[in-house]
Amino acid sequence: MENDYTVYAVTDRRFHPDVALIDAVEAAIKGGATMVQLREKQAQGKEFLEQASDLKKMMSRYGVPLIINDRIDIAQIVGAGLHIGQEDIPLKEARKLLPEATIGVSVSTVEQAIEAEQDGATYLGVGSLYPTATKDDASQMTNETLQAIRRAVSLPLVGIGGITHHVVPDLFEMLEGYAVVSALFAAPDIERAAREFKEAVQTARQIVSDRV
Repeated sequence: MENDYTVYAVTDRRFHPDVALIDAVEAAIKGGATMVQLREKQAQGKEFLEQASDLKKMMSRYGVPLIINDRIDIAQIVGAGLHIGQEDIPLKEARKLLPEATIGVSVSTVEQAIEAEQDGATYLGVGSLYPTATKDDASQMTNETLQAIRRAVSLPLVGIGGITHHVVPDLFEMLEGYAVVSALFAAPDIERAAREFKEAVQTARQIVSDRV
């Protein structure tokens, strides 16, 4: 099954302390999330594994892929994909351990993007595209760099960092997907927020199609 990166939900329980993680993710999927990354920096090994296992079971019913942030051991155990950054386990080593899995890599330069494509990445996370409060050390990527990465590689690009449904028209022709954190999981109605995002992408797609 081909991955659909359109609405790429990235979890963060800090944004919904009164809603269970699995319920928040299911609401996002019902609204239109097409992929989910489990990214819970405060969760320790046992808790993280339990979260991953529960999400994998629930998401399998919807046919939505689960991606694990950083933890290749958890990805192996539950049979999920993996997302890694530049400071995590090298992609070449990760690919040896997960030869068939979806593996995404965060990149911020053309050189990193080309290397990730050569080393076997499935998709690239590009950003931060806008100011974001979810990563303290995130530096903002210029539009010129994003365009250069788009020209340099053929892999799907997933934008991250301050993404809301309002910016979709500006990015649509450069990205295959949008990683959404606070705009989704901090929303009063997570399902509705996901639906608005999916509708924004569908509208942008129709505008581009009408041009042709």
